[in-house]
Amino acid sequence: MLNDDIVSVARRSVVINERAMGRSGNYKISPTQPIAQEWNTTEKVEKNDYGSVVNDHFQNKHGINWFIVAILIVGETAGGGLVALPSSMVKTGAWAGAALIIISAIASCYTAVQLGQNWIMMQDRWSEYRHSCREPYPEMAYRALGLWARVAMSILLGVQQFCLSVVFLLLASNNIATLLFTLFWIKLNFCFVALIVTAILLPLLMLGTPKDFWQMGLVALISTSTAIVLIFIGTAHDQDECMKEAYYPPVVFEKFSLTYGTIMFAYGGHACFPTFQHDMKKPQDFYKSAIVGFVVMLIMYLPISIYGYLVYGGSLSGGSIIPSIQLNWVQIAVNILVTVHVIVTLIILISPLNLSLEELFKVPNKFGIGRIIIRTLIIICVLFTALSIPKFGPIVDLVGGSTVSLISMILPGVFFMSLVAGKRKSDLKSGTKGDISTSDDQNDRPTLSEIFSLNNPWVLLINFLVIAFGVCGGIASTISAVNELISTSWEVPCYVQIIMGTLNFNADGGLVNCCGRFKNVTTVDVSNPVSFCAAPGF
Repeated sequence: MLNDDIVSVARRSVVINERAMGRSGNYKISPTQPIAQEWNTTEKVEKNDYGSVVNDHFQNKHGINWFIVAILIVGETAGGGLVALPSSMVKTGAWAGAALIIISAIASCYTAVQLGQNWIMMQDRWSEYRHSCREPYPEMAYRALGLWARVAMSILLGVQQFCLSVVFLLLASNNIATLLFTLFWIKLNFCFVALIVTAILLPLLMLGTPKDFWQMGLVALISTSTAIVLIFIGTAHDQDECMKEAYYPPVVFEKFSLTYGTIMFAYGGHACFPTFQHDMKKPQDFYKSAIVGFVVMLIMYLPISIYGYLVYGGSLSGGSIIPSIQLNWVQIAVNILVTVHVIVTLIILISPLNLSLEELFKVPNKFGIGRIIIRTLIIICVLFTALSIPKFGPIVDLVGGSTVSLISMILPGVFFMSLVAGKRKSDLKSGTKGDISTSDDQNDRPTLSEIFSLNNPWVLLINFLVIAFGVCGGIASTISAVNELISTSWEVPCYVQIIMGTLNFNADGGLVNCCGRFKNVTTVDVSNPVSFCAAPGF
């Protein structure tokens, strides 16, 4: 017993000496610090300029709490899925679609929690992650698989966030153009609206990290929640007439697999989650944020998807339920709320891409000329892509089925199993548990056989089921999305239309997707269904 105490004291002395010499981080041990106090109490406290380590877990003194992060998760992730999922049910049918939404919610929540566990392990083992880190997800890839994974992850995240930013800019611009015509009869092509939206967004994009603009998440959450209530009101208004004329088309496998990409788009906010967790006061509480966030999203998504499909059936088209709502004031209000959500979500969504490029070009982590140049160039590139490919909808399924599936469903579990095995391998080598690793982590990365032997069998089983779900769904969705892209007739870029003088506001038909098999059933009194309905058939 005495020998064990001597070994414990000696080992602790070595760790304290290493920290004092700077070998395990930027810790400053004060000569007056009561070291004995750490031995005489159950709470271990170590401090640096960014926060402190309490009971082996880092706490950021400038961080935000877990509930605010839950708001950010819902605000950043929900919205696009809210309006798109009901129309995606046309490809799956009501009950198969509902099952897919529920399974995807559970799997996405599970991988989000594992992302959180990955970051906690990294902060426990490597003290540099207790400071400012602009690329937490690529760093996670590096610690799990090596330098090549960090580079690949940075590229993957950049592609996904760039493409989704383009989609959100197009969605916001189209909604605003429609609203201007509906409310004020102003015929302004969305290409010009995109320029205006970009100019308005630019100052807001100069904000630092999510902790500096968490209020955006709250605005997005409130707008989305209000939109849901209004969509229910509008759908209930149309129920009697539309439901009896509803047509439910047969399910086709190719279309079914496209729904996976749409659902991944609806749940796939994982690219931003490590950045949110990095800004938390207590990163170990991220699991609370993830569970609350995904439960709220499931409550949002499931009822409106089933109800919308049952009422409108196959007349749902265009990737959104909003045009199917025939009560005019409801459609206008929902369009306004969704537009607000999309704009603030774009600010949150593009943040990791901004931070990543600022890290690449060594831009100081504060407001300055470097930040202005980098972020301005990024949003200009997003704008140029939006003006070049006005019909960006088919790419949503491709992005959702490929990059989002990888980032949200596959890689979190892969990184988790590698980091857990690496930590246990390091503990076995050093004979200690819980101390900060000062060795070269390259030697601690596990082999494939060690990943199997050092992980809990049940965790392995669950992870492989989730990964298999992501791989199968991602491959099927990607193949279907590529086929869809090949058969899509692309629109001429906005700037080419301007040069040719062919850029006009397109409002030939109505703004409502009327219900029924031929999209000609109205629930309000109209004198001319042809001018009221967007694409009626008789």
